Amino acid sequence: MTIYCVFADAPEKRRSDRCNTVIVQAANEAAALTAAEQHIGASPGDLAGFAVVDLSTAPPFVVRGHPPLGGAGQSVWPSTPHAL
Repeated sequence: MTIYCVFADAPEKRRSDRCNTVIVQAANEAAALTAAEQHIGASPGDLAGFAVVDLSTAPPFVVRGHPPLGGAGQSVWPSTPHAL
């Protein structure tokens, strides 16, 4: 499995809930989009326009904004969003 970054690569693609960058492990890019949608509770196809990057070949990067938001059942990342 590969780790992917799924993200809004243009301002008009940004989501109102600010979930615009999702890191997931998946078998391929299509599966990464599905996993990202499931992680943030989006409907199937909601992230279809997002870019998908294989992190094993990507240069270092920064995600500006709020801290990472984890899913339920884990204790590494915050699991509730900060007040907007």
